[in-house]
Amino acid sequence: MTEYLTEQEQIEILKSWIKQYSLVILMGVLIAAAAISGWRYWQQRQSKILNHASSVYDEMLTMRAQNDNAATLTQAKKLLNHYPQTTYGQMAAFMLARNAVIKKDYAEAKKQLNWIMEDTRIKSIRQIARIRLARILIAEKNAQGALDELKKVDDKAFEGLIDEVRGDAYLALNNTSMARLSYQQALSELPNAEVIRPVLRMKYDNLAPAIQSAS
Repeated sequence: MTEYLTEQEQIEILKSWIKQYSLVILMGVLIAAAAISGWRYWQQRQSKILNHASSVYDEMLTMRAQNDNAATLTQAKKLLNHYPQTTYGQMAAFMLARNAVIKKDYAEAKKQLNWIMEDTRIKSIRQIARIRLARILIAEKNAQGALDELKKVDDKAFEGLIDEVRGDAYLALNNTSMARLSYQQALSELPNAEVIRPVLRMKYDNLAPAIQSAS
């Protein structure tokens, strides 16, 4: 139809269209600009947070290498308090859990590990926390609780370690046949287990006489 309109008429129609929709167009442009600006600000802020957290984490590792436990814990708590949503914060929680285990403060250790499992979206980190929690439960003579905890597998790449801890739990329950089976599965699942996990092989071999005598 536009081929029947004069050039002036087409200009007038265009002017009318712009007048009618100019506010909508302007709002769209402003919203897009605000979104882009907000995204850039968020990225810059996240980068700044990660850089600060990384610096504190490096300081924590330096203090740990120097066997300065007090300073190490100070930096770990700083990461946990100020950067809990970062991986550095989760690594700090692992550090605090480890320190609590050394002191046999299992309640504090479990608190930190449970926080990690609830907070992180990274499956491997959640699985490591779950394995360490199971070991604590065994130390608390709650081997069945450890087996229950290990029923949920977050990351199948850790099946070898899961089966090793599962074997430890069965051994604590005096179920030597299931313990040896779990150790056997762990040996088959862990790459180069004979080299990197000699203790696992020893656990497996030590159960053979017990099983033979039981039979």
